[in-house]
Amino acid sequence: MPVYFQIALDLRHRLGDAEWSAGERIAPEVALAEEYGVSRVTIRQALAELVKDDLLERHQGSGTYVRERQRPFVWDLNFTVGAVAARLKETGFDNRADVLEVGLIGASPLEQRRALEIPDDGPVVFMVRRVIINEEPAAVYRSWFPAELVPGLERSPRLGESLSVVLAEDYGLVPVRSENELQVVRSTREEAAVLGAPGDVPLVVVTATTYLADDRPLECSQLVWLGDRVRFHVTASDTDGRSPAGS
Repeated sequence: MPVYFQIALDLRHRLGDAEWSAGERIAPEVALAEEYGVSRVTIRQALAELVKDDLLERHQGSGTYVRERQRPFVWDLNFTVGAVAARLKETGFDNRADVLEVGLIGASPLEQRRALEIPDDGPVVFMVRRVIINEEPAAVYRSWFPAELVPGLERSPRLGESLSVVLAEDYGLVPVRSENELQVVRSTREEAAVLGAPGDVPLVVVTATTYLADDRPLECSQLVWLGDRVRFHVTASDTDGRSPAGS
């Protein structure tokens, strides 16, 4: 196990034991480097791990402090993408999405066409956004929509707003369910650059298709999350709606 990661684990235990209280500045890098017998570079790596997990936060020119709210963002797989995004601010997370690319395309990947149930030459609105949570890049969000359901979406001046709100208010489209798949991959060079992450960072990919009340597919999406910026929650039940034994 790398030295910096061992130090991060020890600091995590110290935070759990309330050696420093919420909002308090922790020991300076110089002091921690001397205490652990390592360089300041190693200490910075250890602290970076805890910053990524929202346990610590850096104040430029002041030092590193214990976050007031020490919890990761939890993505509930029981809800649609829009429903989860709508609840972010309710739980105290500051979130926004930067539009990186948007356009109307005449040919989309086979997997997305099948998910959206459109013909090979069916026009699709394609969009790429970067999700920012608490002012830190967290995910790359790719979306495909049947163009006939969202005419002109690619030209909408509201794309910087909540997409679920735009779909509901401008098109009367509200998804009611979502089918999700998860996989862990290595980042591409482009994804790492967009997220400001090392080239070999693990990513969690959530591929989802959301459906309207009449079972028409509305969106096929691919959310590529930094592995240390998100946790996932899902509720399981048997066919009778009861919790499985032992769960």
